Amino acid sequence: MTIRNTFAGLFLTWTSVGLFGQDTLIIPEAIVQSNFSETPEAAPRNLVSLDAEVIAGVAQPSLDGLLESVPGVDARQRGPMGVQTDLSIRGGSFEQVALWVDGIRWSAPHTGHHLLNLPLDPEDIQRIRIVRGGSGALGSGGMTGGVIINTEPDNSNGAEASFEAGSYGWNRSRFRIDWGKTSFRHRFSISRAATTGYRANTDMVMQRFRYAGKTVNDLGTWNIRAGHLSSAFGAQDFYTANFPQQFEQVGLWQGQLTWNRSEGPWHWEAGVHYRNHQDRFELFREGDEYYAVDTSGTLMSANGPAPSWYQGANQHRSATLGARVNTRRSTKWGQTLFSVDARREQVVSNRLGSVEFGVEGDSIFTLGDRRTHVELTAGQRFQKGHFTANALANWTLNSAADGPRFTPEASLSWSIDDNGRTVAFASARRSMRMPSFTDLYYTVGGAQGSQDLLPEEADHLELGYRITADLSETHRLVFSQHLFHRWGRNLIDWVRFNGSSITQATNLRAVHFTGQELSLSARATSAAAHLRYLTVSLAFINADETSQGFESNYVLDILQSKADVWMGWRLAEQFVLDLRWSAQDRNGGYFDPVQGAELAFDPVHLIGTTVRWTSNTGNFEVHARMDNALDAQYVDIGNVDQPGRWVRAGITWKLNKKSAQRPLLRRITRS
Repeated sequence: MTIRNTFAGLFLTWTSVGLFGQDTLIIPEAIVQSNFSETPEAAPRNLVSLDAEVIAGVAQPSLDGLLESVPGVDARQRGPMGVQTDLSIRGGSFEQVALWVDGIRWSAPHTGHHLLNLPLDPEDIQRIRIVRGGSGALGSGGMTGGVIINTEPDNSNGAEASFEAGSYGWNRSRFRIDWGKTSFRHRFSISRAATTGYRANTDMVMQRFRYAGKTVNDLGTWNIRAGHLSSAFGAQDFYTANFPQQFEQVGLWQGQLTWNRSEGPWHWEAGVHYRNHQDRFELFREGDEYYAVDTSGTLMSANGPAPSWYQGANQHRSATLGARVNTRRSTKWGQTLFSVDARREQVVSNRLGSVEFGVEGDSIFTLGDRRTHVELTAGQRFQKGHFTANALANWTLNSAADGPRFTPEASLSWSIDDNGRTVAFASARRSMRMPSFTDLYYTVGGAQGSQDLLPEEADHLELGYRITADLSETHRLVFSQHLFHRWGRNLIDWVRFNGSSITQATNLRAVHFTGQELSLSARATSAAAHLRYLTVSLAFINADETSQGFESNYVLDILQSKADVWMGWRLAEQFVLDLRWSAQDRNGGYFDPVQGAELAFDPVHLIGTTVRWTSNTGNFEVHARMDNALDAQYVDIGNVDQPGRWVRAGITWKLNKKSAQRPLLRRITRS
C-alpha cells in the first residue's frame, strides 16, 4: 500500500537515530479512567491523551475535528463541524465505541449515529483520552475502544466571549462564565454555530448550553452536569443516495450527578444520570425549494411527488436512566475493585419497536421498546517491583439478550528499567455490544432491520512497548509500537447484496482484524526551543474478509492505512503555528446510483493548519484556521461529499481572568 511503503522506511530511520542515547527523562504513568477511575497504570493499555492546551490550539468547534489526526481513530463525517460523525477505533464500527463523560458512560440506544451529539463545546474540555482496544470495563459499547472526556469549572472567576466566521457562511459565537467560591465552583457556557452549506442541502444551525458545578465538603466531592443541544441540518445523501434531499433535526437533554470520596485505603464513587434524545428525520426534506404538501395532500416538489409508500417523517424519542457505584481498596499488593452499572434504555417512535411499548393515546409515538442493562465487575491489580498485573471479570446482563455475557480481561506490564523509560506490556480482553433499536426495527426507504440479530462479541490480544530518550538538550524522543489482533463474532453490519435494492441488518460470520500502530514524538524540554512538538504516527489494519458480492456500510469499510503528522512551531514570542497532515486509505467501496456501479474509496491527504496569536496579558487571542488546505474531493461514507478548502478566523476576549500569559508550550501525551 502507498502509505505503508512511504513511511515504514521513515520510521526505521528515525528510530535508529539517537533513541538509545542518554536516558534521563521519565515518562509520566498513563491515567486510565474506566472502572478503576483515576488509577495510574504503567501503560498496560494503548492510550492517547489530549490536554486543554492542545484542544485550544487546534481551534475546532467539535470533537470529531480534534480526533481526526489521532492514529487508530476513524472519524467518518456525514456533516462537518459536529453535524454528524461516525467514530470508530481500530477498524470497528461506529456502534462499537464507548463514550465516558466525567465518570459516566453515555449511550445512544436508538443509534450510534447520535452518540457524539454532545451538549458541550471543545473549549469546556480539560482532557480527552482515547483508549484503543476493546474492553468489558469500558461498558457494553466499548467493543473496540472508548473516548473519555473530562470537564469541570475553572478555579478562578471570569468570563470569555468569542466569535468566528469563515467559508460557506460559517459563523460561531460563544460565551462562558465561571464563578463561585473555593468550595463551590460553577460554569455556564452557551454557543451557536451555523453554515449555509458547502453544497445544496448541507446547511446547519446548532445551539448548545451547559452548566457544570463542583462542590467539596466533609461528605466528599460532588459534580453536577446539565446540558442541552439542538441541531437542524440538511442531510444530503446521508443514509441513501436514492433519495438525496434528506433533512434531520435532533435535540438532547442530559444531566448527571456524581460523588466520590476517599478515606484511608478505600475510595468510593457513585453517580446517577439521565439522557433524553429526540430525532426527526425527513427522507424528503420539507420546506421552501424542497417538498411541501399540496392541496390534494400530496408531498410535492419541483422534481415530482414523494413515493406513495412514504408516510412522513420518522420521529424517535429515546431515554436512558442509569446509576453507577464502585469501590476500590488499596493494599501493599495493589488494588481491589467492585463495580455495578445499571441502566434502563427505551425508545418510543413511529417506526421503531412494537405497539406494546408505544405511548397510549399518542398519535405519533405508537411504537416502542425498552430493556434493562446491568454490568457487574470485580477486579484486582497486583504491583510487585517492575511488574504490574491486572485482572477483571465483567458480567453483562441484558433483558433483551439470550443470557448473561462474561467479558474477562487480563494485562501484564513490565518496566524494564528503574524509572519507567522503557515499558513492555501484553493484554487479552473480551468485549460485546447489544444491537441498537435501529438495528432491530428500522424498515423505511429500502432498509430492513432484523429482530433476530445476536449481540456481537470480540476477543482481543495486544502486545506493545514504549521507549523514551533524550534526543538533545532541548528535545526528548518517545517511540511506541502496538500490535493487536481481534477475533470478531456475529458482527452487526448493514449490507446490500449485489442485485438487491434492500440494505439489511445482519450478523456477519466471524471476521478477524490484525493491525499495528507506531508513534514517534519529539517534544521540547526547553522554553527556548522553536519546535514545540512533532509527532509522526502510523496505523495499519487488515480484515480477513472483504465485501465481495455485497456492499458493507460499516464493518468492512475500514481505514486499512492511516498516517498522521502533528507539529507545533513557535513562530515568535506570541505566535504559535499548529500543523496537521493525515493520509488515509480506506478499504471497500460504495454504490453510486448515478453510475449504476460500486466505486472504490480513493486515498485522501488532508492538511489543516492553525495560527494563534495571544496578547501579552493573555486576555485577547486571535486565530486563523484552514481545513482541507489541498481542496481534496473525497467521501468518508458512500455518496456523501465532504467540503473542500474551509477557512475560518476568530477572536476571543477573556475578562476578569488572571493576567498571566497562556503558556505557548502545548503537550500531546501518548502512552
